[in-house]
Amino acid sequence: MGRDGWLGSATLLGLLSPPMREELMTLAEPVHLPAQGWLFHEGDPSDRLYLLVSGRLKIVVESESGTRVLRSLGPGAAIGELGILAGTPRSASVLAVRDCEVLQIDGERFRDLLARHPEIAIDLATVLSRQLQESGGLQTADAPACVFAIAIATGGHSGDAFWTEMASAFRELGSTAAIDSSDMEGVLPEGWGRALAELERVHDYVLLREAGRNTDWDRFCSRQADRNVVLADGPQTIASAHRGSDLVFLGAPEHDEFDQWSRAVLPRTHHVIGSDAELSAAARRVARRLTGHALGLVLSGGGARAFAHIGVLEVLAEEGITFDRVGGTSMGAFVGGMAAEGWSPDRIRGICETEMVRHSPFSDYTLPRHALIRAHRAERMLRRLFGERTLEQLTLPLFTISADMLSARLVIHRTGPLWEAVGASMAIPGLAPPVSHQTQLLIDGGVLNNLPVDIMAADEPGPIVAVDVMRRIDPDELAHSARASVPTILETLSRATVLGSVERAETNRELASVVIVPDVQHISLRDFRQLRGAIDAGRAAAEKALADGGKDVLLGRGAPHAASPMPG
Repeated sequence: MGRDGWLGSATLLGLLSPPMREELMTLAEPVHLPAQGWLFHEGDPSDRLYLLVSGRLKIVVESESGTRVLRSLGPGAAIGELGILAGTPRSASVLAVRDCEVLQIDGERFRDLLARHPEIAIDLATVLSRQLQESGGLQTADAPACVFAIAIATGGHSGDAFWTEMASAFRELGSTAAIDSSDMEGVLPEGWGRALAELERVHDYVLLREAGRNTDWDRFCSRQADRNVVLADGPQTIASAHRGSDLVFLGAPEHDEFDQWSRAVLPRTHHVIGSDAELSAAARRVARRLTGHALGLVLSGGGARAFAHIGVLEVLAEEGITFDRVGGTSMGAFVGGMAAEGWSPDRIRGICETEMVRHSPFSDYTLPRHALIRAHRAERMLRRLFGERTLEQLTLPLFTISADMLSARLVIHRTGPLWEAVGASMAIPGLAPPVSHQTQLLIDGGVLNNLPVDIMAADEPGPIVAVDVMRRIDPDELAHSARASVPTILETLSRATVLGSVERAETNRELASVVIVPDVQHISLRDFRQLRGAIDAGRAAAEKALADGGKDVLLGRGAPHAASPMPG
């Protein structure tokens, strides 16, 4: 499409007749704006009108805390009409997302054109007023990520296989163009931006393969990308990795290796591909997370009632519903840790039968100076189950929740020993002693957030299944039930732990795409002998939620956050 065609496609300037557009074109000067370059800043004088021919821009508000995106603009957009008409400074800043071709028109000349044709000025003012009314002053979402640069410094089979699987995974999510430098042979570097714009116009996703050698092509790819993905195969690639990249490790990284990458890159996310055999499934998980289609699973705390989570896991597995990220509190962190390890529901059931029911790890009572139990048995159990495994080594990302007694703040565990992160989340105050960690004294996360859907939703977009085994009982239910018996001290401590987070849990349920509420109110919080009954309740609740429309939501994955919450 020629420049005149782009000019005619601009919403506001489409009001102009062809002769007037031709006259305006004589005033236009071409400008090349590289990706990550600023067209103008908030407060600058409104002295030019801009027309976007190719590329993408975003309107942002700048502050000390960073930039906030108001709107994304594509080819055909006109920028700056309002400021020129009103004679006011720029009300926001405009940043290039891609390499852009822009036409700029002097504001005085544009106003002179409008003065000679006042009917056009009236039409422009009317359209602007209508747009402002429709927006209501609300922010619009930034455009979803669709261009991904994948830096593969490693040569040979592993790099090629990863690229092939990533391209295949993206094609399952939408129309995808997978491009490397050889596909641009015959295209001059100054034409790469226009070629990318055309690819972006006709595909849902564009993958750009970098060679990791800091060539012109590599720099072009990383500059255009909405997300930069780096195959973290060794120290030699750290120098070329951009801050905020998404890291992919082939094999579980050692603590020192992960720490080195984290300090150098400050990654947006990280992904672990355990082995070559897992490459295909892992690439699909990475693609879902990058595009906002990753299914999250959040498991609440609830003592023995949390065994219901196992029944939910069984039903999800039977229905072919694969989750990509996990979060949990207290016993939900315990079950979630095993799920994030990739252990099957049958294995998790067997572990809980052996460790929680037969061995009774919470029965090493002591004189209550700090707590009712020493928690030594529980610690040995967690060390035995999870060994030296760290959170950053898991193939499924996991976070657990605890609370710091000293600062009264929520603590989110994303790195460090798995057994420690789970153990801190399970330290019920009064029952188990606080866990000392650096300058913190950590207790059960249910004190502040027993159903941490909000934490997962803030991490990255995508549908979320929340399993809540600590639902607040309706007062009407109590009014029609027999007088409750006085609970044991263990029951009192367990229940009191989550009282402060009840309202937060109710709010968090609204953030989930599907909420599963097993009927486990009859199970005592410390009665681990009710394993089978809790699992059955979890199965029944999951089957009902999926039958009521949850299965379509989860299998369809849909647009990020598009699914409506299921009733509990």
